Amino acid sequence: MNNKILVTGGVGYIGSHTCIELIAAGYEVVVYDNLSNSNLEALRRAEQLASKEITFIKGDVLDSKLLNQVFDKHDFFGVIHFAGLKAVGESVAQPLRYYKNNVTGTLELLEVMQSHNVKNFVFSSSATVYGDPETLPIPETAPRSCTNPYGQSKLTVEYILQDLAKADPSWNIACLRYFNPVGAHSSGLIGEDPNGIPNNLMPYISQVAVGKLQQLSVFGRTMILWMVLGYATLSM
Repeated sequence: MNNKILVTGGVGYIGSHTCIELIAAGYEVVVYDNLSNSNLEALRRAEQLASKEITFIKGDVLDSKLLNQVFDKHDFFGVIHFAGLKAVGESVAQPLRYYKNNVTGTLELLEVMQSHNVKNFVFSSSATVYGDPETLPIPETAPRSCTNPYGQSKLTVEYILQDLAKADPSWNIACLRYFNPVGAHSSGLIGEDPNGIPNNLMPYISQVAVGKLQQLSVFGRTMILWMVLGYATLSM
């Protein structure tokens, strides 16, 4: 059985953890990442944890020429697609950039997959497709109502995948709608450590804990995370 998986965005937070689990399950992994919001150190540590070298290709999903070269060289069983821009605020300021990267980039990838008869696809979507929910907790069947370009870009891809599966039932497609994944590998070697300004709370807390930031203020009532004698403490 062909067991080679292409993981786009595989150097990132969720991608690097997924690579470790895939290898543990007996799959061969090829990582494709442009490193726009990640560091190769995460991949090196993933290799250490998996006790196996991971094939890495630096590339963008918008680069169809390179993608075709990768698919010509490797016989993939399927693709797990994590690559994409994901900052809600930034998407409001730069909507065209988000639609181009997240929607057009996914289309380029799907077209290359189709031309190489690779039809197993896992898409990294987002719970932002639900917008402002009417009830909590949110069931999977809740209405989808995006409130920002980031969420809309993810929902657009979901609709594309839905149409693709209807047109060609030989495709096997799954969409994962994350909320706020947090935490790190049990070894402590890899976790959420983005380049630039974090988009989630936990990386901020981690940066205070290791001394990169002096304190963290959260929303209206000020909650400050201070570094005191090397220990993180909370004050309200």
